[in-house]
Amino acid sequence: MEMLAVIAIISVLMGMILSGGNQAKQHARIYKTKAMIASLDTALALYHTDFGAYPGAGNQNLVNLLADAATYSGNNDWHGPYISFKKQDLNGVIPGATVIDAWGYDYYYSLGTVPAYKIWSRGPDMQNDNGMNDDLISW
Repeated sequence: MEMLAVIAIISVLMGMILSGGNQAKQHARIYKTKAMIASLDTALALYHTDFGAYPGAGNQNLVNLLADAATYSGNNDWHGPYISFKKQDLNGVIPGATVIDAWGYDYYYSLGTVPAYKIWSRGPDMQNDNGMNDDLISW
């Protein structure tokens, strides 16, 4: 009987530890994704300073115009790269790469009027809600 009580206590403790570990991973993914959105915001501001406009919509376009010097060979206005991506932040190799969030899905990047652009991630539920619900957003 004592052995069963010890096993039960250990099982409960292991469940609590595993649950806390999963929550910590989820919070880390959210933080990483928010940090990348903030980095993209900064890179877009620098790009806008040089060109007076934002790059065209689309994730792959965003990566090429912010990070690939070959895209702008010979253009004196381009003072980039405006952002340096780590290999694990990209799905592929520049110039054909897209930037991915902590869950492995492409970020969304679109142009608008107010705000001038939007960047968002699907967030923890991994469903694109167009910036609603649990999506992580730049605006």
